Amino acid sequence: MIAHSTIDGVKACDMLKIYCKCGNIVSLDKGMIWTKKNLRKKIECTACRNRRISFDIEYLNGLFDGTLDEALA
Repeated sequence: MIAHSTIDGVKACDMLKIYCKCGNIVSLDKGMIWTKKNLRKKIECTACRNRRISFDIEYLNGLFDGTLDEALA
């Protein structure tokens, strides 16, 4: 029997498919999904995660720089 695995050594059987709010279906590590669920965090694809983090950084920069209106425009 041939074991299928990804480049980072995670076996394919340790992955779960999720449907992200953006419409993407992605494979994520089961352990990471359960950890996020236990911490009550959003489970999302990397594109949505990166978009959310970028927005949060811009928002915080706007708060600290005093240009909140410009950061959200």
